[in-house]
Amino acid sequence: MATFGAANQPNANTLNYDALVSTSLANYRKTLQDNISRSNAFFHKIPWESQDGGLYIAEDLLYALGTADTYEGYDELPLTPTEGITQSTWQWAQAAAPISISEKERKQNKHRIVNLVTAKIMQAELGFKEFWGKAFLQGSLVSGGSSIISPYTSPVNGSSFVTPLPDLVQYDPTASLTLGGINQNTQSWWRNNTKVSAATTYVELMAEFLTMYNNCSKGPGGAPDLILTDMTTWELLHAAYREYYQNNSSSDGNFPFPNLKFWNSLVVWDEWVPNVFAGTADTTTTTGGTAYFLNTKFFKCIYESETNFVSTDFQRPINQDAKYKHILWMGSVVMSNRRKQGVIGKIARSLT
Repeated sequence: MATFGAANQPNANTLNYDALVSTSLANYRKTLQDNISRSNAFFHKIPWESQDGGLYIAEDLLYALGTADTYEGYDELPLTPTEGITQSTWQWAQAAAPISISEKERKQNKHRIVNLVTAKIMQAELGFKEFWGKAFLQGSLVSGGSSIISPYTSPVNGSSFVTPLPDLVQYDPTASLTLGGINQNTQSWWRNNTKVSAATTYVELMAEFLTMYNNCSKGPGGAPDLILTDMTTWELLHAAYREYYQNNSSSDGNFPFPNLKFWNSLVVWDEWVPNVFAGTADTTTTTGGTAYFLNTKFFKCIYESETNFVSTDFQRPINQDAKYKHILWMGSVVMSNRRKQGVIGKIARSLT
């Protein structure tokens, strides 16, 4: 505890360091969630929803539509029950970011304790943002694994993070793999669209984008509203607009990321988008480009109501002159319609 000012004053105020950090984190909680959700375009677009625990997260799915028919006069009305409702199930994931204060730091910063608290919170926030973006887009590659469709797995304790985007929208949607408890190989309705790019010109790239956009637009639910690419693919599309239309593409100035408009979809690049063709993080190779076509209304980030960036109490290890607390999060990223999603891989690095 640190007390500021001379003793025996009419108005005395004692500043408890533990309380300051705890209340600061409590007040910062909403800001932290907002900053995480805005750390990349995907998390900015999808809704974040609260759920009160449970063994797993269940998301209702419609894979068949009701059957309608005509009738006249005294004809019998249709009575056949409509099937085609099921559930996908998703496992909870947990993540934590530490905030540590050594006694030496506390004593050295008595005169600027608020600034130190701010710096420590910002340090935890930046760590969370970096972790979220990389783990969601590159999966196990971030933790030394070899698969972009496998989730980040802690090299320390073996725990896993949320399902990565390359698994939610797979480059090979016919492989015998289970997602949300449903095998995409045996359940053809549970497959996303995919395309191996063969474009060598700007016009061909625009045509491939249009075909994928239309394929993902089929059926109820609308068209993709977000196309997520690597930086080079984004730049090629920008050049294609100049080549194809003889002008720059339009953009949405209200969206907090540099973007192009492709029909009704925003095209945004992210540095962590992987090379889905090779299954690596390297998008600079000759055929390394990737473009995800996403209808974000069918995604959610579900968080556990009691563990949405909450902070623990300070604890002092018996073998250190320091204190530690953690910011905790528990949740999962879920989806309810894969037919409205798509991915193009093997996009060339230069076009004519």
